[in-house]
Amino acid sequence: MPEVDRSFKRDLRNLDRRLGTKFNGEHFVITYDRGYGEPVNIYRVKSDGDGFRQPDQRDLKIIKGGDLAVGDRMEMRLKKMAYASEVIRRETRRRVKDEIRNRLKDSKHQLTRWVGDRANISKSNAEFRRVPHKPGKNVVATI
Repeated sequence: MPEVDRSFKRDLRNLDRRLGTKFNGEHFVITYDRGYGEPVNIYRVKSDGDGFRQPDQRDLKIIKGGDLAVGDRMEMRLKKMAYASEVIRRETRRRVKDEIRNRLKDSKHQLTRWVGDRANISKSNAEFRRVPHKPGKNVVATI
């Protein structure tokens, strides 16, 4: 059975005394001791291809990122999320304004034709309604 690196165990304990590791047969699992009952699995250490790997500093960063006990971090996360959604809204508004402006750059006749094509009204779409000319019976062919 593989063992976890001692330095990783020490860093994990420094992060929180209740954190521990175990091997479940395929992967290392980071556990949290709630103080009653069995420890709870909180994170599975796996490689990019879902294979086995030793836990390292990447896993500590992920566990630190999920720590909700620190109040400032949660507040900062919420601020970042609010800012990101505001940026997305601003970008959407800007794209819509640009699209309207680009449509209005065209002349009145082009806009009328474009609206008529989309709504299938008026004779803006006349080329699809044309009836081809059929020549009469008295056609003289010249050679």
